[in-house]
Amino acid sequence: MKSDLCLTKRTVWFKMIENIQEVAGEVFMMNETIQTLLTRRSIRSFRPEAIPQSTMESLIQAAKFAPTAMGLQDRHFTIVNDAKILDHIVEVAVKNGATFLKGHTPFYHAPSVVVVSAPENSRYGRENVACAIENLMLAAKALGLGTCYICSVLPGLQDEVIRKELKLPENYIPYGCVSVGYPAEEAPEPKPRRTDDVTILP
Repeated sequence: MKSDLCLTKRTVWFKMIENIQEVAGEVFMMNETIQTLLTRRSIRSFRPEAIPQSTMESLIQAAKFAPTAMGLQDRHFTIVNDAKILDHIVEVAVKNGATFLKGHTPFYHAPSVVVVSAPENSRYGRENVACAIENLMLAAKALGLGTCYICSVLPGLQDEVIRKELKLPENYIPYGCVSVGYPAEEAPEPKPRRTDDVTILP
């Protein structure tokens, strides 16, 4: 009897998951926060104009309010607006083993790149950085900007030469970065979401 009840509960839940867009779609789209979450896309083509300082400050403020393990706030934000520094990062990344397709530009010509770092010995540094970057990307979407989360250049970012050039705090290491700018084209349509990636335990 208990087994049958559990099976029924699972069936109901999975049916709800399969129909979530149909059942809750209108509610989702009426909520601005949810709408931002559902419409954010990775942008790989940017216009050249610079991001206003006040706008960038808003993005960083949003990123700072991302959760961190034990509330330590132990991550650092480096805003890179200099194309020469970005080119140097790519050059060092390639020297350290990164590979890119011919003609590929890892930062997609974005006018700004925000590098997020954490203490090298931090147990949850990578997770803290990822949370901050997600907050930044969602804030950017809300303000009409595009972003792309980039880790392919980590072999360059984590090189001692680049870490010095970025003027990171002592013993901090980059765990990710995000290109930021005004989209040069419409965002791509989202891929269909998987329906087999949720498990519910009774």
